[in-house]
Amino acid sequence: MLIQSLEQKTKLAMMTVIVTISGCVVICGFTLWCCMSLVTKEREQIYILDGDIPFLAERAQLEANFTMEAKAHIQLFHQYVYYLHIV
Repeated sequence: MLIQSLEQKTKLAMMTVIVTISGCVVICGFTLWCCMSLVTKEREQIYILDGDIPFLAERAQLEANFTMEAKAHIQLFHQYVYYLHIV
């Protein structure tokens, strides 16, 4: 009777260890999969730093921003030219 009880306790302990280890492997695998998908999504986005503050950049068509970019380039050119004349 004692041997059967000891054998059942050993089987129960072994089954508990196997279930615990397999559960940990499943949880770690799921966590790794979630992290990899998150990293993949984040690599597709572009951030622009303004000082220490990151801003998410939106993709747009080239034609949509052409006038704004042209005005910004002209303004930057004028700033550089006038700054060189002052110095």
